[in-house]
Amino acid sequence: MLAIYRRELKSYFTSVIACLFIAVTTLIAGIFFVYYNLSYGVSEMYSVYQCLLILVFTVPILTMKVIADERRQKTDQLILTAPVSVGKIVVGKFFALETIYAVPVFVMCLYPLILSSFGTVSFKTSYTNIVGLFLYGTAFIAIGIFISSITESQVISAILSIVVLLMGYMMQSLENMISSNGNILTKILGCFDLYTPVQDFLNGVISLSAVVYYISITVLFLFLTCQSIQKRRWNVSKKTIGTGVFSMGFIAIVVAVTVFANMIATTVTSKVSSATIDMTSTALFSISSDTKKMLKKLDSDITIYVMAPKTSADSTIKKTLERYQSTSKHIKVEYKDTTLYPNFYQKYTDVAPTSNSLIVVNEKTSKSKVVDYNDIYVSDSYSYYTSGSSNASSYDCEGQLDSAISYVRSNTTYKIYQIEGHDEAVTDTTNFGSDSNLKDIVSKYNAEIESIKLVNRTEITTDECAALLILGPEKDYTEDEAKIVINYLNNGGKAIIGLENLTSQGVDKPNFNSILKEFGINVQSGVVAENNTSYYSTQYGPWFAFADGITGYASGLSSYVFAPYASGLKQVKDSDDSITYTALASTSSDSVLKTNASKATTYKKESGDVDGPFDIVVSVEKTVTTTKSNDDSNKSSDTSNSSEENSDSTDETTTNTASLLVFGSVYSLSDTMDNSVSQSNTQIVNNALKDYIDTEVETVSVPAKSLSSEQLTVTESGSRLFGILISVVVPVIILLAGIVVWVRRRKR
Repeated sequence: MLAIYRRELKSYFTSVIACLFIAVTTLIAGIFFVYYNLSYGVSEMYSVYQCLLILVFTVPILTMKVIADERRQKTDQLILTAPVSVGKIVVGKFFALETIYAVPVFVMCLYPLILSSFGTVSFKTSYTNIVGLFLYGTAFIAIGIFISSITESQVISAILSIVVLLMGYMMQSLENMISSNGNILTKILGCFDLYTPVQDFLNGVISLSAVVYYISITVLFLFLTCQSIQKRRWNVSKKTIGTGVFSMGFIAIVVAVTVFANMIATTVTSKVSSATIDMTSTALFSISSDTKKMLKKLDSDITIYVMAPKTSADSTIKKTLERYQSTSKHIKVEYKDTTLYPNFYQKYTDVAPTSNSLIVVNEKTSKSKVVDYNDIYVSDSYSYYTSGSSNASSYDCEGQLDSAISYVRSNTTYKIYQIEGHDEAVTDTTNFGSDSNLKDIVSKYNAEIESIKLVNRTEITTDECAALLILGPEKDYTEDEAKIVINYLNNGGKAIIGLENLTSQGVDKPNFNSILKEFGINVQSGVVAENNTSYYSTQYGPWFAFADGITGYASGLSSYVFAPYASGLKQVKDSDDSITYTALASTSSDSVLKTNASKATTYKKESGDVDGPFDIVVSVEKTVTTTKSNDDSNKSSDTSNSSEENSDSTDETTTNTASLLVFGSVYSLSDTMDNSVSQSNTQIVNNALKDYIDTEVETVSVPAKSLSSEQLTVTESGSRLFGILISVVVPVIILLAGIVVWVRRRKR
């Protein structure tokens, strides 16, 4: 076999075909690499995606002569008479072509390394893409070798290979043209769908089913090649009929085994989560450990209806649902073609959901919730205003599903009161509207936000309100309003508070601040200016402070906490022992508090300013014990004991815990600022709500997963240097080397 390998490899490099294939493939991949990655600073390997179609035309050029030319020149007879089995001959030729194919793939392996010099690149995802391309091309080579074995003409071999490979590439589209719901014919054709399995790798996933598919296809066609060559040794006679029948039977068995192996691999992949390795940087195709814990505790059957045919349903959503099914036996997924079942949704909702939407149903109670497709993929509004088109920026299927499952299992609706009436900086503006990060997190806990005005109320009870939401009052509270909030908190209430000190500079808020002081928080009068260059935004300046998440609700964040125009927070000196004050994020010691920020001439300390550091996000818990006296006096009806009085005096003691999460800047919770730090700010809110909302069923809130690739900062000189090197120099050198070898051989 090794001799065949060396012979074949030498013949390809002396005939220019190998160098031509490598040069063309490298050139085309390099052009896409320069255009997408270097020109636009994109970290995703778009060059790999484009090569999938290119290989349809380049691989046949590589494989067309591997056996066809041997047959044309009758040199195959010499090989067949050599003391080497047909299998070893085929494998030797196959590995020779694989070696040639590996060269442009190796060049592509340099792409992520080049891009990493300009920013952050997910090597796991990038090299998973390249591995997928390699397996995809390997199957192409095996098919090309087989087609080459059935003809003596290189041209016919190339044309047939292109047609067959192109059909395999487009098979998914052909299946949908035949039937959107699938039938026996589409299932048979689906066995030759060469493109769909590679999508797993392109998405950053190594799945057992995809690996088994390409390996089995490769082995199958190499086996068929062996049978095709072996058949040439027979003469049609009575003596060889038995051999032919045996061969056909053997082929049928191998095909059946291949189909069965793929069926098993597909089933295992869909039901066993460990059969899939998620290599994406955001774990896009995995579900969190919290979700797994929740699913394993399910005690009722949940059916998830997908409003789309299974064959054309969103592939990413399908993979997420597979993870849910493999985790819990109580999860069932059904696909409903809206063409065949146009009125199916009316059982659960009055409004027709969009295609690929989900309907989650508790089979025991029939309680349901619709997860709209537009809520699963979060659109990038910024791109809409800049380019006129809205692109999906994040994927929130897991978060929406967890919320829906919790909702259909629960019998209680929770309310969060948002206090208004004090010129709050945030009411229902764009950044804090129905689609904001903050309100999305709240909705995942199946809680409703209701706006209230304290002037219309005498009290707020913990039975009616799960938590208060106070977002940047610019005017002060009255004493009575402050008392209502304090009483609510002392009775075990929760509050999420964002302070406003930008437009309300110079406005005294003694009553509002008294609420915070009651719970050990002292609000410093002024705006924080961070003077440590490592902890403020170069885009906006020192007024926009960064801080590391320290502990508690802010621990484990993927990015900084962002606080624009923040008030400085401090713990009240000599505060009560019942108060637990936790600084979640703080400025550096170089920061100062500008007491008159509107008239500041420098970010440095001026007269009247206060030296830092300051807390910009804090959490507080206060234990409040109340004693209620109950006196029950019972006078005996016995006259002899009329002077005696039997009285039972009992004291009822109640202990409550007040909880507050306070942001020094309400603007930390705006989408613009929150998205700039990968939603770290609202993640703190999410972590707090896990404790604040005491649900009857386990509730999990998972943040949306980013779909946006890391933007690279590619310099003009760097783009030009690597662009010329990858797309011009390397292909030209390879091609020239091939031409030189070919010319020298011709002269001999």
